[in-house]
Amino acid sequence: MNQFDEARKYLVSQGIQNPDDDVKIIAAYCAGLPLKNCLGAPPPDFTPGQEAKFRRFIARRGENREPVQYLVGSEDFMGLELKVTRATLIPRPSTEALVEIAGKPKTFLDIGTGSGAIAVALAVRGATGTATDLSPLALDVARENARRHHVENRITFVEADLFVEGKFDLVISNPPYISTAEMATLPPEVRHEPRQALEAGPDGLAVLRRIVAGARSRAPRLLVEFGSTQAAAVRDLALQAGWRNVQISKDLDGHDRVLEAT
Repeated sequence: MNQFDEARKYLVSQGIQNPDDDVKIIAAYCAGLPLKNCLGAPPPDFTPGQEAKFRRFIARRGENREPVQYLVGSEDFMGLELKVTRATLIPRPSTEALVEIAGKPKTFLDIGTGSGAIAVALAVRGATGTATDLSPLALDVARENARRHHVENRITFVEADLFVEGKFDLVISNPPYISTAEMATLPPEVRHEPRQALEAGPDGLAVLRRIVAGARSRAPRLLVEFGSTQAAAVRDLALQAGWRNVQISKDLDGHDRVLEAT
């Protein structure tokens, strides 16, 4: 059995289903190869040092259930390779639906930017905006991602609790929306992510409630991501806040995920 089959078998024994992609990504990273398209590439030939690193990373993935994105320090979002660290939420395919629906606004306010995924994706399309976060460490990562994709002059990053002064075409956010009780049921990988980017009070709506209410004075259009069981509650919040047209859209997996209000 070669080291790649051995790694897959070990990860399965640790409760990780379908570990093939994890093994390929970690192998490419440890061999110093580009991560883009690594899933379709043949296994790399390691130097002894690279193989030792591969074994250490596989052990961390299995024993600690560390997300592979934190191990290799990056994740793909909308075709953009973004730096991620333990200070940031890992960008997910479900959030790509938010950006697709946003289209090409001229100006935006991205609340809780984290790694900067949404802001950078919009700026690459030509938008100009402001991105806020409570975490200075997350903002450092977001700034680096903006520089990496040459849009640092299009985004103003601000350490703030949700809003800043100003008018925008769009307020957009993937905020925390997991209830306190649900936090204990999350997969081990998710529990490595920053709690303040996940948890939103007893009903999971504490942050969404503030965003939906506060966005009306700042933009004529709002887009927010929410939990797959929260559609009715978030729609009610938007209508109570005075938004007139409210639509719910699904993510790439078919789950209710995005509220658009105008």
